[in-house]
Amino acid sequence: MSQNKTLRPIILNSFISSTGMGMLTILPIMLGGIVDELALDRNMVGIIASVNIIGIGIGGFIAAYYIGKKPIVNIVRMGLIGLILLELSCIYALTTNSLLICRFISGVFGGLVYAGALGAFSGLKDPIKAFGIYVVVYCCWSGIGLTSLPFILSSYGIKGGYFLLAGMGIISLLLSKVINQLAANIKEKSFDSLNVLLSKRTVIFALLAYFFMQMAGGTIWAYTERIGKEAGLNQEQIGLALGLSTILSLVGGLLVFRLGNKYGLKWPVSIGLLSMGLSGMMLYQSKFTIIFFLANGLLGAAWAFLIPFYQQIQASLDVQGKVVSLGTIVNMGGRSFGPALAALFLGTAAFINVIWLAMIGLLLSFMFLLPMIKTDKKILKND
Repeated sequence: MSQNKTLRPIILNSFISSTGMGMLTILPIMLGGIVDELALDRNMVGIIASVNIIGIGIGGFIAAYYIGKKPIVNIVRMGLIGLILLELSCIYALTTNSLLICRFISGVFGGLVYAGALGAFSGLKDPIKAFGIYVVVYCCWSGIGLTSLPFILSSYGIKGGYFLLAGMGIISLLLSKVINQLAANIKEKSFDSLNVLLSKRTVIFALLAYFFMQMAGGTIWAYTERIGKEAGLNQEQIGLALGLSTILSLVGGLLVFRLGNKYGLKWPVSIGLLSMGLSGMMLYQSKFTIIFFLANGLLGAAWAFLIPFYQQIQASLDVQGKVVSLGTIVNMGGRSFGPALAALFLGTAAFINVIWLAMIGLLLSFMFLLPMIKTDKKILKND
């Protein structure tokens, strides 16, 4: 099946996969609304984010285990039904414990959706372009969600946000049959066991590099709303900045789709990591509104640009798609670990510890990526 013929299914499947990550797409504004409406402590931003993301990681592990044993479409549909029910249940989670339990279980179902739908791309001949389209769709939805959410929260409270997430699940459930078109090419493939895959040094290095890159991005993303608020920006300014930055990150995804493997791995990834680092340092000067806008725009574009390359590395190490699904666990692990660790060292400073933690994550990601850079051409070769 050619890439052109699968463009529409890829776009729809990308939306379904984004639904599994629905909470994360609107994380800064939604978490800010939850903390403010329920009068929670400031460190609950990191704790709620971590619990939700841990759930997504566990859901991704479950999906990775069952891919090849169960039809991918069934895995995704089960996740969507659970996700819809849990998002609606979260409306009534008004205590800290009930909220954390609800967000965790919702994350598990979201992980099934995200990993299952993303794993379906492994059946394509040139998956990097599909991953690029996924990033574009993810960014489009994030931009719409982040821009509109402050107005929804001001009118309906946090239950409006939960209805928004449940609505995404319902739409995705109606579209879910497109997964069969993408997964058709991997139905007959036999999958290596997790033990076999995880015994390979290149797989471990690739996953660790992805972990630390996502840790860095997830840490900054989770605290961006709080950084802006402490710098004196109002909720509408912050929502507009995050929404516009996510829309601008479309440039990153579109650039990957346009360039593909033309310039290899080394320079694109190096430039992307440096850009993410620069965006984090710029956030320290968020008292200047224009810098807050520019920093978020650069962060979104760099993050969106990097993700398809990391996923292409994973796909090259396992054409059956198992490592891509394992990447979901690593992705969520990084996004969970970063905000949780930042919450422990937050202190009373103006979130400078959050920024430095992200910088360390980017450096570690680059170090683990060095062996991959040495096999640049092999990794990005289309078989």
